[in-house]
Amino acid sequence: MTDSAVHQIYAKALGDLVLSYLSAQGAPPLPAAVESRALDAIAAIQAVLDDKTLDDPHCFQRIEAIVEAFSAAGLSTSRHDWG
Repeated sequence: MTDSAVHQIYAKALGDLVLSYLSAQGAPPLPAAVESRALDAIAAIQAVLDDKTLDDPHCFQRIEAIVEAFSAAGLSTSRHDWG
């Protein structure tokens, strides 16, 4: 397992624990900066899906653009996870 994969596993687990704790404490919603960062990633992916110029028979351009959007948001993904 790569260091990147391990980092993502720990980050996901930590994030889940923090959200669970905040929810149990009745904490206010997440700060605007955190929410904004998440929405930026979602908006980037939506822009790729809406981009009519990324239209090839096997969606390679679209997949590459989505992978790049994930990467820009600090997330790691693979084009080949479905094998």
